[in-house]
Amino acid sequence: MNERVTPHLIPALERATHTVALWIERAFADLRLTQAEAHVLIALSELAPCSINDLHHRFGHKRSTLTSLLDRLEERGWVRRGTHPDSRRLVLVELTEEGRLIADRAQSAVQELEARLMTYLDSDDVAAFARVLSALEEELQ
Repeated sequence: MNERVTPHLIPALERATHTVALWIERAFADLRLTQAEAHVLIALSELAPCSINDLHHRFGHKRSTLTSLLDRLEERGWVRRGTHPDSRRLVLVELTEEGRLIADRAQSAVQELEARLMTYLDSDDVAAFARVLSALEEELQ
């Protein structure tokens, strides 16, 4: 007898991701900043200058999606793209001064949210969640 198992993990991850996206959109309503934009700005504050390929590996966005996202950030004056000094074919992305301010603000907001979440969790909870995420990434590679 084949019993159908109702999925719980993936819908919960989807709901959590959506909740974080809504929280970021509310926290940055004045900037109309999306979750993806916030995370790319934060990554650039840690990695920049970096290649589009580096960002692709970090987030797994389709390259066309990432290019559109970077176009929006560049139009706002928060990032700039240029060529690598050793290879004109390699595009590097970095934050502008204004972009760094927005990235710092986003980083602080995300850190504050994580700190608030940690009041509900212990190290075992965090380790178990990390194992779930690791298993998901391994399964999808």
